[in-house]
Amino acid sequence: MHRAWLLPLLAIPALAHAAPDNADADTCRVSLFTDSQAGFALAKVAVPRLYLLGGDDGCPGKGEAACRQRAYVVKGDALVLAQRRDGFACAFYPNKAGDSTGWVAQASVQPLPSAAQPTPQAWNGHWHDGDNELQLTANGDGSVTVTGDAYWPSANPDPEQVPGGPHIGAVAARGYPDGNRIEVSEDECTVRLQLLGDLLVVADNLQCGGAKVSFGGVYWRERAAQR
Repeated sequence: MHRAWLLPLLAIPALAHAAPDNADADTCRVSLFTDSQAGFALAKVAVPRLYLLGGDDGCPGKGEAACRQRAYVVKGDALVLAQRRDGFACAFYPNKAGDSTGWVAQASVQPLPSAAQPTPQAWNGHWHDGDNELQLTANGDGSVTVTGDAYWPSANPDPEQVPGGPHIGAVAARGYPDGNRIEVSEDECTVRLQLLGDLLVVADNLQCGGAKVSFGGVYWRERAAQR
């Protein structure tokens, strides 16, 4: 089902980032999206309705009728695009009510304008992806400090299902932007961030906390409180 609420987005160019060796270019799923070896870019839907297509059993090549999933987007909606194959792109539709991924025909979307060199201040903010949080702060020397916490399966899981409480992780490190990307490291933990307007695409090396903990995801910037 289409989710209508979406923050206005600003675009920046796609730039590749390192990804795990087992990243599958033919897989398009929420849990693996930010580990794509492709660069990320923003695009807007250019047709009245666009279904997100599955990738199994010959899809998405079989076309919409055979491959469409329940989720769809409409003209003007913004998508994050990753890897391409055979005229299709893996698309992520960010929504606070629940994210969706699927293949879309590249002919059905249009690139959004891009800004290749965001200022350090453009990274500033409190960012969220579910219970995971990141605070980004620009420094006077041009670097950006990244601090945050991550949880699995959530910050407050059902104690009957997770008797010992959530697995937790944390990062506190500083790095210098390279275009619209920053990579920071603290001990064994490495976190990669790519800024897409009011979205932040984040991946890590799965060494930032307890078992299954990851900062990986697409984050929203928290809006400042109105006075």
